Amino acid sequence: MKIIFAEQLVKLRKEKKLSQEELANQLFISRQAVSKWETGEAEPDLGKIEAVAKILDVPVEILLFGDEASEKTSEFKTRIKRFIEEDESDKDWHENHRWREWQYKPINNGWEFLARYYWIIFALIGMIAWGIMRLK
Repeated sequence: MKIIFAEQLVKLRKEKKLSQEELANQLFISRQAVSKWETGEAEPDLGKIEAVAKILDVPVEILLFGDEASEKTSEFKTRIKRFIEEDESDKDWHENHRWREWQYKPINNGWEFLARYYWIIFALIGMIAWGIMRLK
């Protein structure tokens, strides 16, 4: 992407019907500084770019890169949205695996622990039996 700050600044400033003087007053800088930005002789620092974007009521990406940035940003947002949203296959998975809900609930007593982790008893019995056999 090519940075087209100077062109965008002129275009967006005129759309907002602001003069260079009015924009400069809002940014607490001279009109000549705004003129240099628009001709490309100088570039503002990041803080000023953010302030200009706020005054012109546009995202910084639009101010720097133009409409090309908004298209790429919106494409990225739709891809992320598609990834995050639950679709039919997710609903199907949740329906088919509802039996797992009990695994995520807290254990309230010893019986629930034993129901969930009965296999530990077999391991303990095996270890005790092995220890007894080793002692003999």
